[in-house]
Amino acid sequence: SSGINAESLMFKHDLARVVQLLLRLGKSEDNNFIVQELLPHVCELSKAKYGKFTVNCMLKNTSPKQRKLIFKALKGQFKKLTLHAEAVTVIDTMYNDYATSKERTEMITEFYGKELYLYRDLLSEHFTKVIELYPDKKEKVLEELLNHTQVFIEKGLTGHIIVQHLMLQYFLHGTEETIQELVSEKLIEQIVKFVHTKEGSKIAMRCLWYSKAKERKLIIRTFKGHVKDMCMNENGYLVLCALFDCVDDTVLLKKAILSEIMESIDTITMSHCGRLLLNYILAPRSTKLFPPSIIDFLKIGDTNSVSKKDPEARRKELLTYASPGIIDNFKDNVESMLMENTRTLLLTSAVTHANCDITDLLTAIVDLLASDLSLVDTTTMHILMRSVQQNKDHQKQFNDIVTSKIPLDDITNWAKTNRGAFSVLRLIEQKTTDKHDELVSSLKQSDVSSFEQCAGRDKLLEFLNTC
Repeated sequence: SSGINAESLMFKHDLARVVQLLLRLGKSEDNNFIVQELLPHVCELSKAKYGKFTVNCMLKNTSPKQRKLIFKALKGQFKKLTLHAEAVTVIDTMYNDYATSKERTEMITEFYGKELYLYRDLLSEHFTKVIELYPDKKEKVLEELLNHTQVFIEKGLTGHIIVQHLMLQYFLHGTEETIQELVSEKLIEQIVKFVHTKEGSKIAMRCLWYSKAKERKLIIRTFKGHVKDMCMNENGYLVLCALFDCVDDTVLLKKAILSEIMESIDTITMSHCGRLLLNYILAPRSTKLFPPSIIDFLKIGDTNSVSKKDPEARRKELLTYASPGIIDNFKDNVESMLMENTRTLLLTSAVTHANCDITDLLTAIVDLLASDLSLVDTTTMHILMRSVQQNKDHQKQFNDIVTSKIPLDDITNWAKTNRGAFSVLRLIEQKTTDKHDELVSSLKQSDVSSFEQCAGRDKLLEFLNTC
């Protein structure tokens, strides 16, 4: 072979596609030949419109040994290439998909300046390690990171993982004032591109926490049409949680965010992250619903100097706006929500925390019970009934609906199973149900002691003996 014309690969789309096809379909010795031919030109190829695809194809279709050769060929150029509009895709692919931990550190430390690059073997890709080992270098490196972040924003490169990692190092350690200055219209229009990644979402949250009210409104507007996807993404839903925590204009949140959530609530409740988001609206920071790691992370935003409204007032306003839509949807979907434990927990959360009239939802639950009395013995209905019957605000109303819609003889028969017996006990132990005396009389006449022995029956008998 007479070799490959690298210049043609950079500028001719057809030839670049042919080489990419050879890399995908060729044998290892063919790929090795192509890599050896192109290695001296890999830096320039990465910066070319078509050449970058060839380099990415080389990374994907060659051996780890050949990738190390490509890495070596680009060494010392990572910063320059990451700041290049075309080459950044190559560097991002290498960083995200193929680089080892040590190689990732080497790529990142190029951005920390020549002095620290000499000590790259002692560092990690996280800036905290730099502060730990070289605290005197913190301000100088932060200045470098700020300069790079400004270029990333200006060039619109924020959608790349390596760029988000570098930006986050600044957002984690920069001052609230400088972060406020970074949240320009140029960055705001790019935020929606990175809310779905782990590090990108952390940047987005800090943009919300530390930006001024005007910028927060602009950020919210860019989320238009993306709210449903954010709700169902493991990182995006946290950005919305942070939004609910810090934006004082709850009327704007109702119009711009909650309205989109309600439009797609059926789809959102089918998603694990969507259910977490709805739970956060209903019971924010609940230790029963969220792990300490999530709660502690969201608390970081509580110290921002921009939000002025009392947090509890803000949460109550949001809950008041969201509750009618949530209850209206859930009352039509009780049966399907009881098919899965986490959806049942969301339903109990709505019953417990919704700030509106939930009569229609309670009625729908009882109507479902009346249509199939055996449901009282299922795990999910048991969880739901226990939650409602132990809720001081709703227990009498719910129990009255049960005794008004289901014959007392059928309720008495529930006592023949363990879970059913506990449900019956909760119907009568508060002594507030309208038909309390009638139900107790029915139970005594049925000789509950003759029912199969179980914990629920024993507790019920114990109570009946006091009546």
